[in-house]
Amino acid sequence: MLLPIVLLSLSFTASADVAVAPAGPFSASGELAMKKGRIPVSCETTFDGRVDAAGGLRVTAVTFGGLNPLCKSIKALGLPWQGQVDSPRKLTVHDMQVKIRVPLLGGICGPGPVSLVWRNPEASASFEQVSLGPDCAMNGTMLTTPQVDIRHPMQTGAVTQSASLP
Repeated sequence: MLLPIVLLSLSFTASADVAVAPAGPFSASGELAMKKGRIPVSCETTFDGRVDAAGGLRVTAVTFGGLNPLCKSIKALGLPWQGQVDSPRKLTVHDMQVKIRVPLLGGICGPGPVSLVWRNPEASASFEQVSLGPDCAMNGTMLTTPQVDIRHPMQTGAVTQSASLP
């Protein structure tokens, strides 16, 4: 009786387009200029969350502060926000939403996706004239703590394995 021979081929490749270090909790802080309709306000803003080694992103807390008293009227809604590192130069937060609690002029911005520009040398994420519907805009740069590094992962090769089974 002939024994069947089975050839098993396994190919190992990277499952993500990025590698993030260090993975884990982060804070990203800086001045964020927000505009709701025609009302601009600049606030010291901090985003707290977690990032995994493959670029999965989760924002769990956002604080708005600073000298402008309107900053206390801004609140993050729908936390946690999910997102990902798209490339070593781009991040996306999918469901960002904020409420500006100012009589007659306030309202809700979002929810919606927001793309940020990532710069490794400064470990910074920048809102560059980002729009968040229906009539909101943001501009500013956040610096991360700890300093996060985002790169393309190293390529892995293919592995072929043969097995003989009865």
